[in-house]
Amino acid sequence: MKSKTETFTSLMDDFQYRNDLSQVFDDFLTMSLCAFSPNPRTGKSHDEDLYMETIARYKASELRHNFPKMLGALILEMEARSLFGNDILGEYYELNLSKKKGKGQFFTPWPICQFMASCLADENTFERDEPLRIIDPSCGSGRMLLAGAKYNGTQQEYYGIDIDHTCVKMTAINLFLNGIFHGEVMCADALMPNDFQVSYVLSFLPFGIFRITEKEKSPLWHRYNSSFPLKREKPPKADIKLPSEMGDIQSSGASQLQLF
Repeated sequence: MKSKTETFTSLMDDFQYRNDLSQVFDDFLTMSLCAFSPNPRTGKSHDEDLYMETIARYKASELRHNFPKMLGALILEMEARSLFGNDILGEYYELNLSKKKGKGQFFTPWPICQFMASCLADENTFERDEPLRIIDPSCGSGRMLLAGAKYNGTQQEYYGIDIDHTCVKMTAINLFLNGIFHGEVMCADALMPNDFQVSYVLSFLPFGIFRITEKEKSPLWHRYNSSFPLKREKPPKADIKLPSEMGDIQSSGASQLQLF
């Protein structure tokens, strides 16, 4: 009897009667990021403690073996769809988890991402001495950045910001598995330049995704924070002068309301 082909979705579905799928999905993202953070000195992950803490939730379940299978299935499915948009993680999140989190969250469709990226593509991109720095301050699962890489090349620098930590993890994994090794994805409120929760740096040398927990060590936080003026000019105060009697208006022939 031919065995059923295991896909990322089918392996996730195995958890649905025993675990909260939102938690399983987030744990998968966390452990994948840990796996992509090798420490050559120890032969383990830089985030080995975080990995062990996360997998401990499933130590009594045979389904713990699904996690490496899910990563393998994800990579194979992404390779098969590399020409058509391969945001497997974002699609699963949209269809199965976003409503459960009470957000009803949906990401920009891939064709629109392609269209927008093509409109902004620079004909001289590949002749530049310095790489382009491309940022999406509300990156979701990273589709817009992936589309940008299709038109501008993976040698550019790609940065993403999102207030949702799950989205940040998806973006970091999506960029890395698509060969984007120059950039960073930060969990923060892009409208508050001083905000910072955590970030993930994408790197080729050393190879991997590296978690940053202190904003002072985040290149993206420094760049984004410095793009805002240190002191914003205060809006002019309104000096409102009202007439004491209606006769004042009639005699002057004009209102005495003045704004300075």
